[in-house]
Amino acid sequence: MSRLIKALPLLLVALFTLGATAQSWQWAPDFSEGSKLPPISAQDQNGSVHTLADLTGEKGLVLVLSRSFDWCPYCISQLQQLVEVAPEFEAMGFNVATMTYDALETLKNAEIDYGIDFPLLRDEETRHFSALGILNDQYEPGERAYGIPYPGIFLLNADGTIEAKFAEVDYRDRPDFSLVLDVAEAL
Repeated sequence: MSRLIKALPLLLVALFTLGATAQSWQWAPDFSEGSKLPPISAQDQNGSVHTLADLTGEKGLVLVLSRSFDWCPYCISQLQQLVEVAPEFEAMGFNVATMTYDALETLKNAEIDYGIDFPLLRDEETRHFSALGILNDQYEPGERAYGIPYPGIFLLNADGTIEAKFAEVDYRDRPDFSLVLDVAEAL
């Protein structure tokens, strides 16, 4: 019992520190719900350049920002889930697109391997991830993973306004697309 009493202050400090860390983390902190996404101009897996305007469907866009469809198993799994639910978004009037730091060849291979029929965008030179404040700062230029984002999902309306953001602190955890579908359906 005395060990527990001695350890209690340390446990309380650890508990409050973890709570404060979780509460202070915010994905894409400069882009809250109700704000506009900055302009997008990026090549897809076929080399075509897309802007936010031409990516957006009648009601909006589901934009999934991922680490890599080459070596990240969590991103690949999320991409496979997106392929399954994309028709539901499209039936509601939302187009679907993803963005990674992957080379166009990698994106083309993902298109073929997973039967994708929506744009897989490349964030060349990390312009978009940097502008959104989601560039993963754990890696330095020259390192293999330099250029990856902290992953997450934007749900945008037809004029590019952020309706909702979905992200998890741990890159291994990904938001469930059922949550995104529920919010999209309510718009």
